[in-house]
Amino acid sequence: MAVANLKKLDQKLQDIYKDQVTTTVAATAEPFVDKSELLFQQMNFIAAYNKQMLNIA
Repeated sequence: MAVANLKKLDQKLQDIYKDQVTTTVAATAEPFVDKSELLFQQMNFIAAYNKQMLNIA
C-alpha cells in the first residue's frame, strides 16, 4: 500500500463514522451500527504497514 493511499483510507474511515451517533434523535433515524470490527481490521492493517515501513521486527 502506497503512502498516498493512506489519505483514501482516512477518508473511508470518516465516511464510515460520519452518521454514527450514540442516541436516536428522530423516529426515522437509522439505528446505530457497530462497525468496530471493521475499524479494528483497518487499524491492524495500518499498524502492519507502518511496522513494515519502519523495518520493525
